[in-house]
Parts: sequence; structure tokens; C-alpha cells
Amino acid sequence: MNKSLIKALAMKLTPDKVKEFALREGISVSEEEANLFISTIQDNADYILDGHALEVIDSKKSMMSEDSYNKLLELYDKYKKFVE
Repeated sequence: MNKSLIKALAMKLTPDKVKEFALREGISVSEEEANLFISTIQDNADYILDGHALEVIDSKKSMMSEDSYNKLLELYDKYKKFVE
């Protein structure tokens, strides 16, 4: 998928969209975690799209629950083909 399209979609994320997606993937995230996810993605979009997603995820590990962190790693593995 086109990196500029992915970045444009990331800039339009809302907490509700993040929480809805998380629920479809089998996890419940707090409003705080949804906001953390959005700000992290938006602040680091180019770096993530340049192949550094795992570094960004690891840098936020202490700011989320263990369940959310582990699920985020699973989702990364599932969807990394779209950002690599």
C-alpha cells in the first residue's frame, strides 16, 4: 500500500476508531491507550513507515498494559506487510 495513503489515514484516526478496531481484534483498550496510540502513530508516521515500527512500539511499552502491548505486537506481525 502507498505510504502517503497510510500516513493520510493515520492522521485521521480517532479514539473511537482505534477502540472499535481493537475490539474487532479481540482486545479492549482504554481511552488513554487509544490516545497514546494515535499520538504515537501521528508523531512517528514517517519513521514507522521507514521500517522502525518495532522501535516505536518498544519505546511505549511502559505506557500501556501488558495485554495491550502483547496484542499490539501480534497486530504488528499480522499487518506489517502493509508498512514494510
